[in-house]
Amino acid sequence: MAPIIRCLKLEEWDVFMRFLERCYGHSRNYFPHYYPQLYRREEEALSSFIVAEEDGKIVSHVGLFPLELVSLGTRVTAGGIGGVATLPEERNKGYMSMLLKHAGSVMKRKGLPLSVLWGDRQRYYPFGWDIAGVKYLLTITTRSLERAGVKPVAVEEVSPEDAISKVESIHSSLKMRVERKNHILTLKKQGVRIWLANEGYVISSGEIGPPKILEVVSKEGREPELVMGVMERCFGDSASVEVNAFDVERLERLLNAASYWEIVPEGLFRIIDVTSLLKAFEKVLSSRAEMLKDCELSLGLKLGDNVDTTTIFVNNGRVNVEKGRLSKNYVELDEREAVRIFLGGTPPNIKKLGELSMLLPLPVHVPSLDHV
Repeated sequence: MAPIIRCLKLEEWDVFMRFLERCYGHSRNYFPHYYPQLYRREEEALSSFIVAEEDGKIVSHVGLFPLELVSLGTRVTAGGIGGVATLPEERNKGYMSMLLKHAGSVMKRKGLPLSVLWGDRQRYYPFGWDIAGVKYLLTITTRSLERAGVKPVAVEEVSPEDAISKVESIHSSLKMRVERKNHILTLKKQGVRIWLANEGYVISSGEIGPPKILEVVSKEGREPELVMGVMERCFGDSASVEVNAFDVERLERLLNAASYWEIVPEGLFRIIDVTSLLKAFEKVLSSRAEMLKDCELSLGLKLGDNVDTTTIFVNNGRVNVEKGRLSKNYVELDEREAVRIFLGGTPPNIKKLGELSMLLPLPVHVPSLDHV
């Protein structure tokens, strides 16, 4: 008998928590503590938890959490995949495959053009996800700050309740962010610390050792000063900071004070609807198309037997995207190859797109504070 695939029921919540803890080996109530904005015992949150039921028992789960990404003025809702789990004694029976395919259908039906998750590439690659996106991990030290002429600003650690008003108002100024529908619950995540100053705020994690700066925002462009203020309060001589590659001005300010940096991917992405994704970024693409000659190209994204087609037109420096194969110029891409080309991964054969390669990659960012 085929398993029943459905959403979680409210009366199953405690059983569901024990199920996840057993699958992952986590401590009791780990998920509500570390992801309180997602794992909420509320009726309206239940549609995010997709389970497979066999013989009246939950045997597998995939979480589907919508994330509204703001990228240089563009808004795209991505389907965040998390909490992928199967009972140890029920593994290798195809439950995860069924649930991931079901989640893909749900995202398609709801019009989510993009999906993101974090985990083992080999596990998710067959379903269309691949590593992409570019962000910087900066190491900032007391010495590098002093050499850059940075002076600390006074910061105060506060509770989520005391921080939420200021954090919400300043967070909206970030050019690369996730809109947080449950912002205060995000701030209540286990291990998160919040620091306020006149200039802005810092969100960090880590009780011992160098603080990990998850988010630093300054109204006056003084992010290094805020980082130094937190380092002093933590009696640390270094800190790590993550910044997306397209958050250029903030990145430059922090790079000037960094002793070391490395580039890492944003996560594993899957393109659910290529036309909707590219159409959402038409303004961003047009801003990069001023020097391009008029051209057009149809693209087909292939996964298994399915091919999703779209056409990109460049006319007088403006980009227009239309669904379907509307040009005689046609290139077909494996869906995972398309992820690397469109969102910035390695090694993408971007030459396949000719001059249109100059328009890419698309800017996307999911801060680690918003991972699911």
